[in-house]
Formats: sequence, C-alpha cells, structure tokens
Amino acid sequence: MRIKGIVFGLGLAVVTLTGRMEAQARFGANVSWGSDDHFGLGARVGFGLGELTKKSKIEGQATADFFFPKGFNVWEATANALYNVSTGGSVAPYVGAGLGLGYFSAKSSYTGTGGTSVSSTNFFLNLLGGLRFKPAGNIQPFAEGRIEIGNGSQLVLSGGVFFGH
Repeated sequence: MRIKGIVFGLGLAVVTLTGRMEAQARFGANVSWGSDDHFGLGARVGFGLGELTKKSKIEGQATADFFFPKGFNVWEATANALYNVSTGGSVAPYVGAGLGLGYFSAKSSYTGTGGTSVSSTNFFLNLLGGLRFKPAGNIQPFAEGRIEIGNGSQLVLSGGVFFGH
C-alpha cells in the first residue's frame, strides 16, 4: 500500500505542477533496455510548460517503464525537464534532467518454508539526451539515453514513437 501512496503522490504532484501546461500533449510508447533491469516497455507524455516553453524551449516529460528480468518485478517513473536544442534539420536533439522513482521486488519459495519476499523503493536523479526524428504523418520516432544516479544507478536506452505532434 505504501508504494501506491507514493505513486499517487507523484502523479498528483505532476498534475499540480503541470496544471498550466499547453493543451497539446504528446503521448508515446517505447522499448527500453536497462543495464541492470534488462528489457522493458514504457509509455511517456511530453508537454509544453506554457510561457516558459515559448520563451526558452523548455518542456516537460513524464515516463513510466516496466522491466522484465526473470523472477523480479521492476518499474520506474520519471519526471523530467527537457531543453530542445534547435538545429533546423530533420533531427531535433534535446538534453534534460529529472527525478525518478524506482521499485524492485522479488519473491522466492523454498519448499516447506512458505517463501520470502523483498522489495525496495528508490528515488534517483537522471540526466538524459535524445533525438527526435522528422515526423511521418502523425508518428514521430525518437531515441533516448538516460543515466540514473542514485541507489540502483543504471544506464537506460529507449527508442519509440510519439503519436500526434
């Protein structure tokens, strides 16, 4: 129950902090590889930050990734600020930083003992950079790398698409 409260609190904070976000949010899906957690699937939303976006090319991004290492339950959620580096070409690079929440649990069963379980929740900082490619219709591909700094540090590489733009 404690984890659900933390996730609910983070979600509420994101909604509160982005209450003035621009009307057009972009939703996406991705495949990820984490140096500790193997392969995963994720979802993300990118959104403008009103006047801040118009003046400085800064936007917000929230992600959720679910990793599938054998025998474990692992997920991460991040909230990031991105700076769009304007190059005027068909590839749009960006850099950013943010905060993340990671959850890990494992359960084992030993014959006759009923088993045991462990879990851990960690906050971390992340630094990231990526590329958005020229949209093809309503689909915009992207590639991103993120370094997570803190307990359970790892490198995460993601690729996917945004829908709409």
